[in-house]
Amino acid sequence: MKPVAVVLCSLLFGLVPFSNAQSLRKTQNPPPESVPRPAPDFAWSSVTGKVRRLRDLRGQPVILIFATSPAQKMFVRQVKEITRRYRQLSVQNALFFVAFTRESGLVTRSDVPFVVLPDPSSVADEYQVGDFGIAVIGPDGNLDYATDRIITGQRILDVIVNSYQRQVQSRRS
Repeated sequence: MKPVAVVLCSLLFGLVPFSNAQSLRKTQNPPPESVPRPAPDFAWSSVTGKVRRLRDLRGQPVILIFATSPAQKMFVRQVKEITRRYRQLSVQNALFFVAFTRESGLVTRSDVPFVVLPDPSSVADEYQVGDFGIAVIGPDGNLDYATDRIITGQRILDVIVNSYQRQVQSRRS
């Protein structure tokens, strides 16, 4: 696996970097037993100074992308794929995060609201990724999909629609 960056809707939440994200990550609660592959937690701070964490987003799918910089070719191609399916992903209440491991910057040329994580190297270490990667975290906090390759926006949507949590619910029905 390669680095996977986490991106959150900055327009909705008005987020800014949080400098103590690494120390907060170590105090996380254990994941629910019903989650077979819990996604590593990470933190950031809102404009009001409130610390937010991945686990606070339960109930919403999260797309996390790791890249060396905003100009990395694979990252640019992945953003184009997500942009093509952004409407369908937003209907699923998906949130978008990015972790730039070598150069900081903003995501441009896309209407997708990405949140840039403040401690990208630590998050990349937690997810055990390299220069590029993407992870799809289900609404239950399960790491439903992770890869070091570019994937289509439709594939991301398919993973969200068929998340681990939804598969378990359909088996019970």
